[in-house]
Amino acid sequence: MARKTYTEEDRARVRQALLDTGLNMAVSKGLKGLHLAELAAAVGISKPYFYTFFDSLEDFSLQMMEEQRCRLLRLLEQELARPEGTWEEHVESFFRTILRHRENGILVMTQGEEADLHSRLTPERFQDFRPGQRDFFLRLMALLDIRQEDCAPEVLANLVFSCLLIYNSAPESMPFLFPSHLEETAALHVKFLVNYLGSLRNAKKDR
Repeated sequence: MARKTYTEEDRARVRQALLDTGLNMAVSKGLKGLHLAELAAAVGISKPYFYTFFDSLEDFSLQMMEEQRCRLLRLLEQELARPEGTWEEHVESFFRTILRHRENGILVMTQGEEADLHSRLTPERFQDFRPGQRDFFLRLMALLDIRQEDCAPEVLANLVFSCLLIYNSAPESMPFLFPSHLEETAALHVKFLVNYLGSLRNAKKDR
């Protein structure tokens, strides 16, 4: 049987299909539930062909996160462009959407999944990934009209990730928290975050 020849356009479509399908699977089953054989079969390619796009399943996981960053930036742009509602309401809606990530097709790793993925990455690959994280939060801040001088992107990242980790990881890896009050806690986290971001935005306007 003749081997199928892929054009550059075909390869671009296959790569995007892998990212889209992988994100859907990871959202549904968790990152640990993502298996190469199932992913390749769903997209209709062989496992060896997968490796012409990505060096490893770990590298693929990082690429999925980069794909998702672009989607989140588009989501925030859409929220802020809505004519009805205030800036605070739009931003709160955005973060609530991320908080309820499973309902909205967004991949958020648990504390255990983060540790597992990090343990399987080389230090060099992890460091290569970090600038993209920082750039994402810089772009997020630009959309929110917040200056880097007023809030380091790393600080905003830690604020967002801490809220998500608590909501997403308890009670499995944080058994001393009170799981029956996670919803209320998460809602307060979001409100505090939006109020803080609003104060930074207003401070910029006052200058």
